[in-house]
Amino acid sequence: MNYGTLGDRIKYHRKRLGMTQEQLAERMGVSAQAVSKWENNQSCPDISVLPDLANVFGISVDELLGKGSAAREAEIVEPEEEKKSGYTWNWKYESKRGGILFALFILTVGALLLLRSYVPAMDISWWTIVWTTALVYIGISGLIGHFSLFCLLMSLGGLYFLLSAYGVIAIRLSAGVILPALLILWGVSLLIDVFFGNKPWKRNHEALHKINAEKKHQCEYSCADGVLECSMSFGEDRVPVVTPLLKEGSIESSFGDFTVDFSGCEAVAAYCEVTAENSFGSLKLLIPEKFRVEVQSDASFAAAPEIKGAPSPQPQGTIRLKADVSFGSIQIRYI
Repeated sequence: MNYGTLGDRIKYHRKRLGMTQEQLAERMGVSAQAVSKWENNQSCPDISVLPDLANVFGISVDELLGKGSAAREAEIVEPEEEKKSGYTWNWKYESKRGGILFALFILTVGALLLLRSYVPAMDISWWTIVWTTALVYIGISGLIGHFSLFCLLMSLGGLYFLLSAYGVIAIRLSAGVILPALLILWGVSLLIDVFFGNKPWKRNHEALHKINAEKKHQCEYSCADGVLECSMSFGEDRVPVVTPLLKEGSIESSFGDFTVDFSGCEAVAAYCEVTAENSFGSLKLLIPEKFRVEVQSDASFAAAPEIKGAPSPQPQGTIRLKADVSFGSIQIRYI
């Protein structure tokens, strides 16, 4: 992956370590003018110098040259292994299964709402129908291919509340009974996973992860004319943002653990707005203390962005961050 030019990367890592051009030149045994020419792309380090330069920065030569690590190869499951593990999941089947369950969920909710409309005696709110049915289908989804007492309890609990709402079951269970039962079965389920982790349902679950490994890590980055565009998915990555003036930006990340380091930004525009969208993973933004971040959060299924540290009392600029989190997390860390 290419984060700008070789000179940009040398400048970024030198500043990251808090070194001056003279200090780096002394470590490398060259003149400060040579380091300045490297960073301004007027010349390139000799190929024999690259390993020592990467060692000073604590990175690999490939990373110094802007090349990402090779994608991890997915382990191929041989036919005999598939036979031993019982049922082998694949990505297409997983998507099809989710689509079928969601379609059945919609059909069930629609049928129950229709039944309520034609039976006036049934005084049941639409919300009760939706959440109890969702509980049943979420539990069923978790049980397919991977047995879990917790998912089983979720399905039975949803079915109990649904039938109770329709008056089919007259037995009433209080929260004082349901909550302890939920915790006990959850604990038993965790113990089963610990002591019997090699059961067929465990191997089936691992097979799904092996196939998911075929999803190639992707990272696209550009910061031309102070406009940041970054898109990352599947895996781990650290993107350094190197620019004299950051004007605006867009960050999209999913299914992984990603870090975007803004310490290479020398200044931000008067109205600098950055949009960060993260789903099914974690995104960490490293912000220099000289800048302040104003957060406008749109957290759909997770907490608002976590902030660690604080900017300086008199910041040199403000980054207005629009954060959109779905089934994941965003952390802002001042450095």
